[in-house]
Order: sequence, then structure tokens, then C-alpha cells
Amino acid sequence: MKIKILVSGICAVTIILVVSVVIITRMKNSVDPSFATEVNLKYYYVDNEIDVKIADTDDIQKLKENLKGVSYKDSPSCGFDLNISITFSDGEKSITLCPACDDCWKARVGDSNKYIDIKDRRVFESIVAKYGMMFPCV
Repeated sequence: MKIKILVSGICAVTIILVVSVVIITRMKNSVDPSFATEVNLKYYYVDNEIDVKIADTDDIQKLKENLKGVSYKDSPSCGFDLNISITFSDGEKSITLCPACDDCWKARVGDSNKYIDIKDRRVFESIVAKYGMMFPCV
């Protein structure tokens, strides 16, 4: 009887530890731009030099929702460039995301080897097109 209780306790502790590690890892790798009060687009491609602050709160909200997710390490064949980026900021902290320059549904987190998935590329492109960003841009 004591062995069954001991085994049950060990199993319970193991499950709690695994769940805790998964939750902590997801929180650590989470890209959540919901803190941002400003969104800036940078699009330096060929002879286009666009550097604009988005003022439309509906566009800002849609971009925040579309570019929120858990980052992961990868080495995709998509093209990314800091000159084609979106920066979410609140004046103190910021997150810069570089959407793929082709039709890939990924965005690189800054200049790292971490990526997030763009939830809906068509919605994303329709918003940034209002400000002059056109895709694909490779």
C-alpha cells in the first residue's frame, strides 16, 4: 500500500513539473505586442523608403492580434530584413518583427533566429498596404 502511494506521489510531482516547465517555456517565448501604444512600419525596399507611425487604432489592434504568438527557433528559407519591419513600442520597451519578404506566413523576431507565425497573412498585407508596404518584396 505504501509503495502505491509513493508511486502515485512521484507520478503527480512529475506531471506537475512537466506542466510547469511547458508553461514557463511558453511564457518565456511568447511574443505579445499587446503592451504597445505605438506601431511603426519601416519599408526600405529598392527606391521606396517608408517610415510611418500607424495612427488608426483599428489597424494597430489587428496587427497586434495577427502578430502575437509563441516564438520558436528555425531556419526557414523565407527572406527577412530589418529594413522591412514592424516595431511595437510603449516608449520603454519594444518588439521588432520582420515579416517574410515572400509569401511565407512567418515573421522573424528582430535580428534573432526566432520566428512566429503570422496568423492571417492576407489581413496583415491588407493593413500594411494602406501605408505603402507591398508584398512580396524579394
